[in-house]
Amino acid sequence: MKVPDFDFVVLGSGIAGLTFALQAAALGRVLVLCKVNFSETNTAYAQGGIAAVLDPTDSFEQHVQDTLEAGAGLCDEAAVRQLVQEAPAAIRWLQGMAVGFDENESGEMALGLEGGHSHHRIVHVKDHTGRSIQQALEEAVRRHPNISVQEHQMGIELLTDTSNTGTFCYGVQVLDLHTQEVRSIRAQAVVLATGGSGQVYQYTTNPGIATGDGLAMAARAGAEIQNMEFFQFHPTALYQPNGEVFLISEALRGAGAELVLPDGSRFMHLYHPLGSLAPRDIVARAVLTEMQRHHSPCLYLDVRHLPAGKVRENFPSIYHKCTTIGIDVEKQLIPIVPAAHYQCGGVKTDLQGRTSIERLYAIGEVACTGVHGANRLASNSLLEGVVFAHSAAEHVAGLLQEQLETVPDLATEKNCVGVLWPGMRAEIARNRAKLQELLWEQAGIVRSVKGLTSCQSKIDALQRKVKGIAYMTGIQQEVQELQNLLTVADLITKAALARRESVGGHFVMETAHEGQQSRYKSILVDAPESGIQALF
Repeated sequence: MKVPDFDFVVLGSGIAGLTFALQAAALGRVLVLCKVNFSETNTAYAQGGIAAVLDPTDSFEQHVQDTLEAGAGLCDEAAVRQLVQEAPAAIRWLQGMAVGFDENESGEMALGLEGGHSHHRIVHVKDHTGRSIQQALEEAVRRHPNISVQEHQMGIELLTDTSNTGTFCYGVQVLDLHTQEVRSIRAQAVVLATGGSGQVYQYTTNPGIATGDGLAMAARAGAEIQNMEFFQFHPTALYQPNGEVFLISEALRGAGAELVLPDGSRFMHLYHPLGSLAPRDIVARAVLTEMQRHHSPCLYLDVRHLPAGKVRENFPSIYHKCTTIGIDVEKQLIPIVPAAHYQCGGVKTDLQGRTSIERLYAIGEVACTGVHGANRLASNSLLEGVVFAHSAAEHVAGLLQEQLETVPDLATEKNCVGVLWPGMRAEIARNRAKLQELLWEQAGIVRSVKGLTSCQSKIDALQRKVKGIAYMTGIQQEVQELQNLLTVADLITKAALARRESVGGHFVMETAHEGQQSRYKSILVDAPESGIQALF
């Protein structure tokens, strides 16, 4: 048996990956691989906060029920209960990692409110909670002698083999994005913490690194994938004609902001009793519908009625961004549009983060723990990253007591990187943009069977085309990312076609009930030249 290079290899440096690394480092040597730099993660862009029952008037049962309701009844209740019950301990652990959550005037933890929650239970650091957590965990990781961090390393393929008990993972093949060298790393266990895949859509709040790399690797290795039809679209991304997407946190609506039409009138009460704080899938569809109804490129958030200075003090990042583009939020409406935000499905795991492949774990957004069901409840995602990273770290302790299966010798690797000339690079970029527009139009907020069927056919054709490009170029970051996005698109479309009923974030015109159909019928999902694309 070959000696592993590390005990644990973690792909991804967001909240889930770093939490696991810090826990597992007490057991053995941990390597954290980052696709770009250490700090560039989905976590760093999270604004709102973390949900936890900390108020005596709140209860675990109410948090559970809020999560199940937001998930449209398709959540795994056992996973939800584990998430909710371990939330207070997760908050205490983060405080122990030097995360300074906001406090109220009494010196107690300040608790915000977001859509779908029946109580104030969102702990936060202004409107940059994710960035503050990222910085604190990074500092702890850098200080730990058992954790190594390697930046600009892109996972290419999982190393797997079979035994009497099934397929197991013994390492990962990576591409060094600086040297362009390909190498393989052995480990007792591999942990996918690669985040989501928002870049499969034309408009997304996700950073450029969110190309579904871990999900695609797991799918190619044969891991079970679940619930990919449920992609959450955030209803309030800042509208900018240049196409840049900036998230406007739901916490702003929790603080009293209201969604309004171009004339300043409120409308969300027509769609849901909770109005502007309804679950995100409902709000996103409502916003899209009213944009189409009013032939408007955007709708608006109104914060003008809030106390003077409240946005500037409690939401400094949002206030600063609006100011830089000439919007005085105390006097003007904030223009917003929906954008792809969160992948509710992913690599199926159990409550310890185990996938269907032995010694392969998945945590965070790349995983499907069953917590989110058909639609994620606000501020449950950072929490999920901490809770299930802890569970996975507890489980891997037992692996070190077991002998790793005999695995094939790794042959001396050749540099599999070819030449990517300018014309080919431009062709890859065109195909990526074509895919993103295709998914936005036909597998986005509102879908149809006809549109999804057409989408699948076009994905198949693009996959054949890109396979030929990959054959000519060898392993290249741009080509690999496009292949991963195509894998994700294929998973989304096939899952959407398989689930014909409308539920949560998966809305199919043909199967929506009559009232829904009449309300959303103005959205033309089958005509890209006159449909959703025209709204941007």
